[in-house]
Amino acid sequence: MDTEQPIPTVPPAAPAAVPATEEHRPLAHTYQDDLNQAMDVTDPAAVQKMLADARDEEMIEAARTETQHERRWYGLTSFLLILLALAALAYGTYYYMRLTVKVQPAPSVGAFQTSPAIVASSTSIQQVLATMTAATDLPVGKPELITLVTDNNVQLTNSQLYDFIGATVPEPLQAVIAVARLGVVNTGKDIVPFIVASVNDQDKASNEFLIAEPSLLQMFYQALNIDISGIQQTTPQTFQSQYFNNIAVRTFTVTNATTGQQHTLLYGAIPNNVMVITTTPDALKAVYDSIINQH
Repeated sequence: MDTEQPIPTVPPAAPAAVPATEEHRPLAHTYQDDLNQAMDVTDPAAVQKMLADARDEEMIEAARTETQHERRWYGLTSFLLILLALAALAYGTYYYMRLTVKVQPAPSVGAFQTSPAIVASSTSIQQVLATMTAATDLPVGKPELITLVTDNNVQLTNSQLYDFIGATVPEPLQAVIAVARLGVVNTGKDIVPFIVASVNDQDKASNEFLIAEPSLLQMFYQALNIDISGIQQTTPQTFQSQYFNNIAVRTFTVTNATTGQQHTLLYGAIPNNVMVITTTPDALKAVYDSIINQH
């Protein structure tokens, strides 16, 4: 009888042994781990070149940043210096202007022919005009100023001239007149007296003359050789605006009730801050032309 043979038992296979040379790497790793691994598998010379390039790039970037900072600083410093220079210039100019007295040109009625000196205390306005209007040597269209002087041979001031011609000039009108002179001009028809005045401000002067219009005839009739003995002083003195030879003038005409003669008083502003008072448009034009030809 056959006996049953027992089935041999196969022992389970043992797990394969992990080579001793292979390192078990964890799933989580750091930058340093990656760098160490890269150092293990990379040529040392290439790594050194890479590090050197990185250092050079870092130095270049640092230099670039420093240069930019220096440029900003230099720009800001230059801007501040320019502002300081401008401020110093402005202050210097302001200080200089405060210390400097602006030279104003001397008031002048212009350059005219002048008569020989006449001592005002030894004559009168009527005698002076009688002599001047009878002169036969005055050139036509050439205004001539009458040189009226004091006993010390000094030209009359404005107030002395007003006293000499018997004019009561209100203070506001006096204030705008810098220099006033009496003159005569040969118009080719007559020898006509005039008053020429240099004014500080032509607009103000024109305004003051407008205000003084009601009394202008009474003020200047002697200087302009107007006979007012037959003129009613109650006659309204209304001036009219007119143009003569392209010159804007204000005119006033009055009739002498005794003689029937008409008298015209006119005044106008001409260039270079000059006002002229006279009795005929021709006389005004002669003075105007003389002043214009001087410039």
